[in-house]
Amino acid sequence: MTDAPIFVVGVARSGTTLLSAMLSAHSHLDCGPESRFFARYRHLDARARARILDPVAWPRPAVDFIASLRNQGHPISELFGLTLPEIGSFLTERPPSPAAMLESLTVLHARRAGKARWMEKTPRHLLMTDTLRQHWPDAYIVRIVRDPRDVAMSLARMPFAKDSVVGNLVRVDHDDRISRERIEADPRAMTLRYEDLVSEPERELRCVCEFIGEVYEPGMLDSRETAGNVAAEHEWWKASVSGPLQTTSVGRWHEEMSADAQRFAALHLAGYLREHGYQGARAAVGEVALLPVADAVGPTNEGLLLELARRDLVVARPVPSTPMAQHRRPHLVFLGVKGQLDPTRGQSAAGRVIGSAMLSLGLLVRRVGGRPMLWVRGATLRPRRARDPVERLLAPLLRFLAREVSLDDVPDLVDAVSGRNGVADADEASEA
Repeated sequence: MTDAPIFVVGVARSGTTLLSAMLSAHSHLDCGPESRFFARYRHLDARARARILDPVAWPRPAVDFIASLRNQGHPISELFGLTLPEIGSFLTERPPSPAAMLESLTVLHARRAGKARWMEKTPRHLLMTDTLRQHWPDAYIVRIVRDPRDVAMSLARMPFAKDSVVGNLVRVDHDDRISRERIEADPRAMTLRYEDLVSEPERELRCVCEFIGEVYEPGMLDSRETAGNVAAEHEWWKASVSGPLQTTSVGRWHEEMSADAQRFAALHLAGYLREHGYQGARAAVGEVALLPVADAVGPTNEGLLLELARRDLVVARPVPSTPMAQHRRPHLVFLGVKGQLDPTRGQSAAGRVIGSAMLSLGLLVRRVGGRPMLWVRGATLRPRRARDPVERLLAPLLRFLAREVSLDDVPDLVDAVSGRNGVADADEASEA
């Protein structure tokens, strides 16, 4: 039997809590509540990390960091049922490392439960599997996925997520794209579907147990006792984990999601749907690059995204990050302030000159070629750094080389009419 740790990851509301509770019902396995450790630790700069891991001060700064971790305002250490002196004593016996800090929660929790092997479940660690692998080379990573349309509808009801269904669909797509290649290339990582877990729990749990090197136990089908360890008392949205398995939440999006949002999901998440065996993926007739994506793809421009979807147009993924990559796109729409178009921020003076020249050339080529970049100015005229020379240059460039339009005009201007004929639902085409 191996004692390698197990990390359960996945987009929020995809079944990570249920899977963790079922695995934790095994006599060898223990899982506590979400630690959210690396979701917070990764935002520390090098100086802060060096201070925490300073051998001279260890473990005091590490204990302070752990004490600062919160879940909806509740101290993580208390949710694990641990005191800070206990954590400090554990760390005193370990050399300074992020792994020791996380294990001060997981190992101590497992010891208290009388279990030989610890697990950790934080959905956002899906985006940091490379970090997990760095610190625990022998760890097993179990990813659970769920129909993104059900995930988006569920997230819209959560206090920690957006109430925008489209925004949540974009989030699922973003997280999947970031993590997909690492998960698929990792021989010690596996994926299962939520829908399969609730409909065929014994079959799926046997597969997971075989993968992680454990023998399946029938008691894993009853997670009522372990649900309280995985789901904190204040997390009311996880209450169903302590009850019997139900399939009523599967496919609920058919009744709850608007037709426009369904079409957006079918186009924008077509790759996700196909990869994981979900029906309804739809082929797009063209794509539009929206810049900057952090502002463009979200609730603020939800109407634009839905209108593009009605015309079978999708937002370009991944987002083009360089001037040349941007200008290779047939449709380029800029919705930000001038400084956000600057491709040279942080570069040397020479790099800024070269980058600005390439940007200017690209804008000119687009203009002469009859497909200028569309600039939705609206209320975004305020410069970010008015005295910056590149930003001052961008103002006349956009004025003369881009086409200023209103937000409502964008769909008509980028509508890819050619190629629309004959485009069918991908799933329908595959069944023909």
